[in-house]
Amino acid sequence: MKIGIVGFSSPHFDQEKAKDILKTKLQEVIVDINKKEIEIVSGYTNSGIPKIAYNIADSIGLKTVGFSAKKALTVSCGLYPVKKEIIYWKNFGDESQAFVDYIDILIRIGGGSQIRKEVELFRAKNEGNNLNELLFEEEIEWLGK
Repeated sequence: MKIGIVGFSSPHFDQEKAKDILKTKLQEVIVDINKKEIEIVSGYTNSGIPKIAYNIADSIGLKTVGFSAKKALTVSCGLYPVKKEIIYWKNFGDESQAFVDYIDILIRIGGGSQIRKEVELFRAKNEGNNLNELLFEEEIEWLGK
């Protein structure tokens, strides 16, 4: 089971609220699944929702996967020390379709235009399936400029 987690990459949001939302949602999703079969897949950066997702995954013993474009290798916030990395193409957004194709479930907490695009790609990929079991979205207030 590959659970994609997306949202704001910058830290300018209520991180404690996002952490609480994500912990609760993950507990609901993974309740009957062997932890060894779960991958938490996010944007590889050591900031924002990806960092929160990876911290939670590490704390409960889930495999972490960094899935991003080559540009992530140059970000100032650095990279989270994931168990597996997947680098796809060059610029942020280039990897969106490959990311969506890789995951089984998508959790979105906030996020901008690229994240919204990935949600739409995920919806299209799962047309005809019960999205209530595959896609979970929560808004969170952006506090940045």
